[in-house]
Order: sequence, then structure tokens, then C-alpha cells
Amino acid sequence: MYLVGARFRDAGAANDAIGELRDRIAVEPEDLDVRPLGSLRYERPAVGVVVAGRFEPADVDSVVSIMQRHGGEIVFRRTEWRHPRTPASRGERSSARCQRFTGLRT
Repeated sequence: MYLVGARFRDAGAANDAIGELRDRIAVEPEDLDVRPLGSLRYERPAVGVVVAGRFEPADVDSVVSIMQRHGGEIVFRRTEWRHPRTPASRGERSSARCQRFTGLRT
């Protein structure tokens, strides 16, 4: 699966893009959504929304085309798969943390 997201200035255009994606691309309802755009610039709030979803690799080019046609700017397009991490036991995490802090003492 691929993750694709686009920023839209207009919520109406974002909703139109979602409508077309649902009509033309086989996507599960929980795999496509719209959210308000976040910002780290607190003096200037973010404007717009992000449409993002999980898609089959064969559909990615069509998804990007649909999003762009509705005025979306692609902000990410990447494979969803990641190398699995082996979870550390609780003792290993705290031991590593203690070693880091111990080294800071003077």
C-alpha cells in the first residue's frame, strides 16, 4: 500500500477530490479522509485541509492526478511498509536511559 496526501486551500475542492477518489478508486472508507491543515507557526494559523489515504500501488498515479486536478498540492507519496522494530523490554529501555543520563554527570 501507498500513502498519498495533498494539501488543499479550499475545503470544497478537497471534498470534490474525495468524492471522485471514492467513485473511481477502490478504497476502503477508513483508508481515505480529510483533516484541517496543522501549523507550527502559531502567529499565523494554517489555512486549508489535507486529504490523505492508503492506496494500492497500481492506483497511485491516478490518485495523484485526481488530487492535482482538484487543486491539491501533493505533500507526501510513499510506501506504507516499514521495517518492523523489535520491541525493547521495559528493563532494556530504562537501562539505556540510565546509561545516557549517567554519562552527563560531571
